[in-house]
Amino acid sequence: MKTISLKVSDKTAAAIEGMSEKELKKLKEKVELYVSNPVDELFAVMDDAAEYARQKGLTPEKLADILEIDMAEMNRTLGRKE
Repeated sequence: MKTISLKVSDKTAAAIEGMSEKELKKLKEKVELYVSNPVDELFAVMDDAAEYARQKGLTPEKLADILEIDMAEMNRTLGRKE
């Protein structure tokens, strides 16, 4: 294993410096996955974002409201039966 340096914004640096060992491990895994297969990483990031949103209380109904689409369209998008 090798250590590297990346220039990032002060905000990003502070966020990384404040991460737990578990979070740092996850970040390392994401970087490695991104470098090896960017398309798969995009889906992984989207899955993580969706899970985070669910944990913070974002429901499909709230998302539909934010996106200004009706629930029937949201259900079609999510592959749900109406």
